[in-house]
Amino acid sequence: LAHLVHQNYKKNPEKISIVLQHAGQDDVPISYHDLVAGSARYARTYASAGIQPGEVVVLILQHGADLIYSFWGAILHGAIPAIMPFLTEKLSPERYRADLSALISVTQPAAIVTYPEFESDILSALTPGNSVRTILLTSQLEPVAEPDFNQMYGLQCAPTDIVLLQHSSGTTGLQKGVALSHQAVLNQLDAYTRAINLSSDDVLVSWLPLYHDMGLIAGFLMPILSGITLVLISPFDWVRAPYKLFQAVSRYKGTLSWLPNFSYNFCAQKVRDRDLEGVDLSSWRIITN
Repeated sequence: LAHLVHQNYKKNPEKISIVLQHAGQDDVPISYHDLVAGSARYARTYASAGIQPGEVVVLILQHGADLIYSFWGAILHGAIPAIMPFLTEKLSPERYRADLSALISVTQPAAIVTYPEFESDILSALTPGNSVRTILLTSQLEPVAEPDFNQMYGLQCAPTDIVLLQHSSGTTGLQKGVALSHQAVLNQLDAYTRAINLSSDDVLVSWLPLYHDMGLIAGFLMPILSGITLVLISPFDWVRAPYKLFQAVSRYKGTLSWLPNFSYNFCAQKVRDRDLEGVDLSSWRIITN
């Protein structure tokens, strides 16, 4: 995976890889140069913290640039990222900490990445003798510098090496971490991109969270590795205003979107005609259920 990101960086550094959307804020375009530069900063931070290639790094971050850069920084460093849901108002803090503690005991991460204001919540979930050697805070990153690919051990990984942990939905209990190799991910993406006839002109618009299986694989890895633009909406912004997906498709001439079953009913119930004034969805090529 690191090789493909590196290739896109070399081939077309100014191409927009991701457009980040947040309610009430200007959209943030992230080029492949920005993506690699931001991710390389995290890769250096992992190295400085003594995180070894092949060790697991748990990411507990909200929708935003830090989540993206910390994930790809782990890939470039050769560490194994695992994205966990962030604590929200819908979740019981006690249950969340209990689940986090159980996940740490199973996953055995060497580090956890989070915000300074969430550090105490994580510390309260850690038990004596746990595997976590360091909690890396988004406020304590290495300085910005030009990427040094000679120091990126992710470029030396074998196809059979584990690249990430993908977690099940957790609807039947504790989330199960599934270890995926580079080859397994690329086999899936190869089959998927051929099935949908993916082209360099495609634009994916998604609000799916990155800890969600489709959100992670088809809605995040696929566009970035394939070199197409991803318009990424906050899941919480979408729940509050589902019409934002249609407006983003119209604005960025989106061709692809992935939606779980419930979201079709949700849109039918919540979206009003006034929300769709001036919206043009004719660019949409595939909407997957």
